[in-house]
Amino acid sequence: MSSTAEAQNRGEMDAGDDSNSGGHLALKDVYKLLKKEIETPLLQAIEPDTFQKIAAALGNLRGQGYEGVEAKVRDRMAELLASSAQLLIEARQAKIRSGGEPLDYSKLTDEEKYVLDGRRESESRIDEVVAATIKGRPKVLESISARMRSKQIVVRFLRPTEAFVGVDMNKYGPFQQEDVASLPFENARSIIEGGAAVEVHVE
Repeated sequence: MSSTAEAQNRGEMDAGDDSNSGGHLALKDVYKLLKKEIETPLLQAIEPDTFQKIAAALGNLRGQGYEGVEAKVRDRMAELLASSAQLLIEARQAKIRSGGEPLDYSKLTDEEKYVLDGRRESESRIDEVVAATIKGRPKVLESISARMRSKQIVVRFLRPTEAFVGVDMNKYGPFQQEDVASLPFENARSIIEGGAAVEVHVE
């Protein structure tokens, strides 16, 4: 490898540990955020695009074409950054779920608000089913059942899948890898949990 190429590679590798590199967060920055989050009982305020910057840093790091020792260093840096990011997310989620303090939405990233919104929706549905059951409202439960029977989920297939008859008695497939299809809820969940597809979230 020429000295020019070596210098370029060193510069790119250093970018994985440079907080000013193209809007990315360096490993040392994520570690500082994680350390502070763990050591402090209250939820810490972080930049709204923190997780986006971490994702960009990981994408940039993993996209570098290194070989030999440099490739091992790159992979180790990516592993440490990903692990630190996961621990940071989990530590913050534990505080958000604990209810130990009034939740300050200004401290949440949009991604955390997205997770919280889903959790609140889940809790609301549980309350709805409980209330309809104990208050003797079968029509409400029938309406819920009808919605679920007609619910469709969009999935992207990860591997070829043979044709099948859905719970709605319609035929679906066959599907090839990367095909996208809308399937009945029950069939989609079975296929997703079997590892043959992933859900595509459509707003």
